[in-house]
Amino acid sequence: MTSPNLPLIAGRGAARGVWAGSRGVRQDRLAVLVDSLLILAAGILVFWLRTSVEGGTITWERSYRHLGFLLLYLALVLLFLQREGVYTLAWARGESRELWAVAKGVLQGAVLLMVVFYMARMPISRLMVLWLCGMSLVALPAWRVLFWNLARRDVDAGNGWHHVLIVGAGPRSRELAGSLSASAHLGVFVRGFVDDSEGEGILGKIADLPQILDRFLVDEVFIARSLEREQWELIAAEARARRKNVWLLPVHPAEGSAIRPDWRALELIAGRPIVPVHWEPVPVLCLLLKRAIDFGGSLAGLLLLSPLFLGLAIAIKAHDGGPVFYRSARIGRKGRTFLCWKFRTMIPDADARKAELATRNERQGPMFKISDDPRITPIGRILRKYSLDELPQLWNVLKGEMSLVGPRPPTPDEVARYEELSVGYYRRLDVKPGMTSLWAVEARSDPRFERAVELDRYYIEHWSPWLDIQILFRTIPAVFGGKGK
Repeated sequence: MTSPNLPLIAGRGAARGVWAGSRGVRQDRLAVLVDSLLILAAGILVFWLRTSVEGGTITWERSYRHLGFLLLYLALVLLFLQREGVYTLAWARGESRELWAVAKGVLQGAVLLMVVFYMARMPISRLMVLWLCGMSLVALPAWRVLFWNLARRDVDAGNGWHHVLIVGAGPRSRELAGSLSASAHLGVFVRGFVDDSEGEGILGKIADLPQILDRFLVDEVFIARSLEREQWELIAAEARARRKNVWLLPVHPAEGSAIRPDWRALELIAGRPIVPVHWEPVPVLCLLLKRAIDFGGSLAGLLLLSPLFLGLAIAIKAHDGGPVFYRSARIGRKGRTFLCWKFRTMIPDADARKAELATRNERQGPMFKISDDPRITPIGRILRKYSLDELPQLWNVLKGEMSLVGPRPPTPDEVARYEELSVGYYRRLDVKPGMTSLWAVEARSDPRFERAVELDRYYIEHWSPWLDIQILFRTIPAVFGGKGK
């Protein structure tokens, strides 16, 4: 689902959102690492099987000889996979073509290895090479298919969306938009076009680019028309400031422009040549680590805290007979709407009474918070004091809708006010919301919404796993200190 104020201009490919976004012109280090580990594991397994079948013993001499053979095989296969473009041409192929490229690379490496051994008269069994080649032909495509299926599910759930903006609205731009939307393996949303003309799908003029990048949560910018020097400089400056990728279809920059496309890094997308103008490498391993921490931490929390959950549920139910949980619509990453779970801390009809309390709001901006809220139940005050009401959000984290650390999840009516306040607030939606945040440990009692946005933007721009760990550890004393309201 998407927020109603974040319209889509073109369709989404139902596949590899994270996969496509993490590759581009840079060598896919994650794929190289996984391929290498699988080939090494296959080589060790082949050596053990051959030794077991022959009834021999594993000696240092045999081990060293096999290790040299395995490393040579690994180097040749990786070399041919690179030659086939497996690690670089992410935009150029569909899944079937990539699997064929992997198979060709493995077969070419194995054939060359046998030729080398034959010419050098080295005593290495060709049967071992065939075994290793067969295992590689199974393992390397298999992990890719598994990864694509997981990424497809992630995209279908709204977590892997990759938002694209096209500069220009002419025929070439619209053909590019159609190709991107029709490429099912990319997992891409084409948000629309930026152009100084008028027409369907045009989100604004080129001068409006900074606001459009924030407003529509853009990840990639494709330039498909000739530009003046000032326009080039604007796009480059704003993309770098927001760490967005910029691609260029073959149009030459204006005379005297500081833009220097790397024509040596020419790639293809749906058969069309493109070159990178600015590229922000995606920290894939760090993002995988973050998701692993989220998944492991939320699962452990749900299991270990289940007795506490049961006790709190009984207490809430016994107080007034109302529902145990409160579910509210929140806006997550890329404008996706999800249901956020909490223990109920207010009377059952609390939402209906919110309007009559609007004049007592103590927060500045779109957030709503008042002290001594008459809607809060006695047990709810205890839950809020120690932030126990937010523990059910571990379920949202486990499902991938939230993270342990990230910006506070905003409500739809809060996001609806971003347009009138500042489109820069939309940048908070570039990442998953979190159970705790930099704002929660730095400025929890600060009523200024601008301060919350400032800390959220700092977190987004300076994120690292280490920053998450620091915030988590700083959250513990804040919770046990009873600073919640």
